[in-house]
Amino acid sequence: MNFIFGYLKNNPSKVFFNLVSITLGIALFVSTQINGWKAEKSLVDQTIGFNSQNLIGRYVPNATQGEVDSKTLFSLDANLPDAFRIEPELFIKGYTSLTDNQSLSLPIIGRDLISFNINFKNQVNRENFPKYFISNSLLQKINSKTPKVSIHLCNQLLTINLNDMIPIDSDGLFIVTDIERLQTICELKNTYTTINILIQNEAKIESWNLDFSHLLKNQNWKFESINEIKDRAGVALGSLKINLTIISLVSVLISFFMVSNIYTGIFLSRKKEFGILLSIGGSRLNNFFQFMTLALLLGLIGGIIGTFFGITLANFNFFQTSTTLTDSSQLESYREFPNVILMYGILLSIVGSTVSALFNALKAYHILPIELLKDRDESQTHTKFNLQLKWFFSFFLIFLGTAIGCIKIQKQILPGLTGVSFVILGFILINYVSIPLIVKGVTKFSEKLNLSASFLLAMKEIEMESWKNGLTISTIMLATSLVFTLSSLTLSYESSLKKWIEEENQSDFSLVNEKKLNSGEPGVSIHLLNELEKTNLFSQVEPFFINSKFIINGKYFTLHVLNFKENENKEEIFVSKNLCYLEKICKGNLIKISTPNKGMINLKVQDEKENFFSERGTIIMDYSLYKSLFPIQELNSIRLSFSDLSKKNEALQTIQQIASENELIYLDQEKLKELYLSGMNRVFSVLDSLKLTAILISLLSLATSIFYYVKEKSRILAGLKAIGMNFLQLFFLLFYQTIFLLIAGMTSGILNSLILSPIVIFGINQNAFGWDLIFTFPVHFVANLPILILLYATIITIIPFYFVYRMKISNELNYE
Repeated sequence: MNFIFGYLKNNPSKVFFNLVSITLGIALFVSTQINGWKAEKSLVDQTIGFNSQNLIGRYVPNATQGEVDSKTLFSLDANLPDAFRIEPELFIKGYTSLTDNQSLSLPIIGRDLISFNINFKNQVNRENFPKYFISNSLLQKINSKTPKVSIHLCNQLLTINLNDMIPIDSDGLFIVTDIERLQTICELKNTYTTINILIQNEAKIESWNLDFSHLLKNQNWKFESINEIKDRAGVALGSLKINLTIISLVSVLISFFMVSNIYTGIFLSRKKEFGILLSIGGSRLNNFFQFMTLALLLGLIGGIIGTFFGITLANFNFFQTSTTLTDSSQLESYREFPNVILMYGILLSIVGSTVSALFNALKAYHILPIELLKDRDESQTHTKFNLQLKWFFSFFLIFLGTAIGCIKIQKQILPGLTGVSFVILGFILINYVSIPLIVKGVTKFSEKLNLSASFLLAMKEIEMESWKNGLTISTIMLATSLVFTLSSLTLSYESSLKKWIEEENQSDFSLVNEKKLNSGEPGVSIHLLNELEKTNLFSQVEPFFINSKFIINGKYFTLHVLNFKENENKEEIFVSKNLCYLEKICKGNLIKISTPNKGMINLKVQDEKENFFSERGTIIMDYSLYKSLFPIQELNSIRLSFSDLSKKNEALQTIQQIASENELIYLDQEKLKELYLSGMNRVFSVLDSLKLTAILISLLSLATSIFYYVKEKSRILAGLKAIGMNFLQLFFLLFYQTIFLLIAGMTSGILNSLILSPIVIFGINQNAFGWDLIFTFPVHFVANLPILILLYATIITIIPFYFVYRMKISNELNYE
């Protein structure tokens, strides 16, 4: 241990870079996992009303709101054992305006406050029982300077005095009030959204085995357990979490490639020390365990630091996950998370660090005392057969990975992950075996051009350490490939979405409620349809309604309601192609849905349509059919098309007037497209942060490699200075190595992404989401690379060159 701590003390720069690389990778993993958990937690909480402590299940109506008389409730309560109790609940979405003119969507939850079991502040010394309970997170977000808060609820403005509110120590943004008060405000007498079943006495639960599905004598209500609710939320966000995990793990892989590169530098610098230990009686096993103990220690320290750094990033929502199902404001309110995520982060750090060090630890095990007599590494000689075998194996891995990665198996991303792994391994092997060939080719070409000695020396130094430089190139390759692959995925989504919007919505304007856009709630009164039709200024006045939590067979899907074309059957439905692919609900199939107006009915799927709105799948229904099955009061938007261009100004004035009177906004085609794209960008915004992190780690790896070269070859560099090489030539010696590694890594990364992008888009993406995207590759990025390579190479070379500039020849050439 003294040997290890002595190394840590004498080599602070190597320890620092090692810890930084581990910290960045683990912080990235931990923060994305925490934010993924927040997204799932938010969806579960919004489903069960922010009360999962004693909840074991609930009864939900088949309609949007369900009426149930008092006798039914009393009957249900009487049939329940003493271990359980019922809790009727009314869950209504409202919204309020913040001080920065932003609209905040929040649920108002109606419960029986007499039996409302929750700890709240300022409970003592209150003369009156509070009318409203408010979560601390919401209270802090409102931060109102006035004594009142205004909330838009049930098409009216509800004003609440802050004195009537009591804070609740709970994450999430919500308000709880008495259920009868909320029913009165919203004019929903005897109406509940759920009837919760809570545990009242855990000691008596084991003796009861109830079938809750048949306990409530009302066929319009069904029972779902808490596990079913959580599973449904997990399925709805599963694809997002899986993709985030994949991307974060690739970034972790990049960081541990850098760690492996550092351990290679450590082995080269300590090679003689290992030989000395053997010569004075040490064992090979001791050398091995010293190396692995160092890796274990640095992995543990880096994991702990990275985990806490990841928590900080998560708290600042740096890698926030957002979808059409989640509300960003709700996500920001969560501060608690499972400790198991932290354990995963530390365990991944330890395993990654030890695996990264394993190859060099084995080299330390096989070292011989004769290494003491070697002044530098001897270049390895490879037989022609070995090289041919390595080339064949590399291309075989790439071919095999491509074939496996594009296998079509719905909801299975394992083939895609396997394919990506094989392709990456193939390219890593190519990076290693191609360095001597590339150097020889470049050297022969440079001899004809009579290039400087600095260039020839730089190429020779790169060839001497093919394995170490191959790791550096592979690190840059992974980062470049990740950037290009994710950019290709984003651009493919964008191209497909633009094409779908142009085909789906050809209207001139859309009326929407801006305040409810973020929450996805409808906010355009249905009465405006008749008002707009009566003006005779529009050839088409089309309603558009979205239900993002339409349940079929216990799963969430998205429902779109609009006017079908004349040649389409309005008594049947369409499904999106990804719904057909993922759920096998396709043309000609029947789906069973529960409706408040007609009970259980079967609807036939007349055809499939391309639809890029929902990753879970979309059902498309005609407005007239929906209105006959479900109650509807508000729409998400009204689409308008001009009937006569000569009356365009008059029609536009009418739209402006109606929008102003009803607190709406109107969007033309371009603004609507921007709205959809902004939603897509919100979902993919986390990818931009991941790309930047990957670039940072790869550049740090390259800087570390050049920095170590200066440290390890200080005597050679001092000797070159002594025989007359000037500072400009020394600078270019480092610069040529840097630019070679950058060009090789980025070229390999672009080629790698050309293979990985189709696997991700047509393999992983299609299996996970079922979308057949328009493949788009970011060719325009390649045009910027020459400038970026020169810029990065210059910046990265400056810092190591500073040490060469300050180097004293007498100190470096002193062997005593």
